[in-house]
Amino acid sequence: MQKPLISVVIPTFNRAKMVCDCVRSVLATEYPSLEVIVVDDCSPDDTEGQISSAFSHDCRVKYCRNERNSFQAVSRNRGRSLATGEYILFLDDDNLVHTDILTELLKVFAEHPKAGLVAPMAIHQRKGRENTIWSLGSDFNRWTSQPKDNAPNLPLAELPAATSVYPTTYYPNGFMVSAEAFDRVGGFDERYEQIFEESDFGWMIMEAGYEEYISTTARTDHYGFLEPGCVSELRQLGIEKPRRTYCFARNRLKFARKHFTFLQSLSVTFVFAPLSCGYYSAIALKHRRPDIAWAYIKGTFAGILGLY
Repeated sequence: MQKPLISVVIPTFNRAKMVCDCVRSVLATEYPSLEVIVVDDCSPDDTEGQISSAFSHDCRVKYCRNERNSFQAVSRNRGRSLATGEYILFLDDDNLVHTDILTELLKVFAEHPKAGLVAPMAIHQRKGRENTIWSLGSDFNRWTSQPKDNAPNLPLAELPAATSVYPTTYYPNGFMVSAEAFDRVGGFDERYEQIFEESDFGWMIMEAGYEEYISTTARTDHYGFLEPGCVSELRQLGIEKPRRTYCFARNRLKFARKHFTFLQSLSVTFVFAPLSCGYYSAIALKHRRPDIAWAYIKGTFAGILGLY
């Protein structure tokens, strides 16, 4: 029986060596029927040259470049437009996947006919967090919009052996969707730019009637990426750059209004968002980054006013 074609879409920006290593790990998997689509988000480095040098001989690898820096949602949608697979794995470029990841993800789809999204278990390999699990299930508190993760940062050695599949409502970093589910929800909402676009996509899949899971037998090592000059604490909070910070504050409110009940979105908008604004701004000022504090304040007001 012929195996279904899997398209692996890898958005990247200014990480030439890292994305090449990621592509190599995908090509080294045991799965025989795949294509890899690298979407370069207008990188100023030599990403195009290095991809060409490393993979021009391999017809499974496709490369495309955005005309301008457009962020993850646009890059993923463009990757989908070029994909021909029955299933699509969206993968961040700071991963090295395990050799059986694609086979294990397809097993969950086969065992759960209503599944629309299945994510591999992401294992942190960033310095100081080595061999800890990102989450065994991701969700949000509907009244505050704070993430609710199942067993966050659990040491890999403590992973329960009895359960191999966990339900989730979204998953960052890497996830496989059926082409049918992707097309049914219309892809990623590009107005998010960055931050919450993955969460929004997962919730749209769920609200369309599909189930979503994390497979502990499908694994990827997540190495993370810290740009020069970025403060590690701010990076972990997702507010290391002004534009990213602005989107983080704004999109939290956009997400709540789109997916929560009216009363829940009111709670997020007029109670939690102001408190969150003060908290994140104080942390940014602590690290002598008034530009990031100001970006969070502006993003909060943009979200309250619905300026998406």
